[in-house]
Amino acid sequence: MEKVYSMAVMAYEVALIVDGEEHIIKLDDTYPSVSDWESATIFAMHLVLRQNPNSDIELLYNKDYPSEEYAEYGYIHEAPIRIQ
Repeated sequence: MEKVYSMAVMAYEVALIVDGEEHIIKLDDTYPSVSDWESATIFAMHLVLRQNPNSDIELLYNKDYPSEEYAEYGYIHEAPIRIQ
């Protein structure tokens, strides 16, 4: 019997309060800069600051869970980052 290795793609739901309004940003670890809940939170905050550099940002929560979108694929290998 052949062994099947599975590496779940993790999804992250980052809830932020941006200038008094709640926003939910959904990410997964297929983004090169996202590898865990901490990097997902930092990435989400950088996305907000990129659009509005003077925003006041507060973190409400970060949920992490296996992504159902990629569940049908057997094995997904992390792609290396190439610098050219």
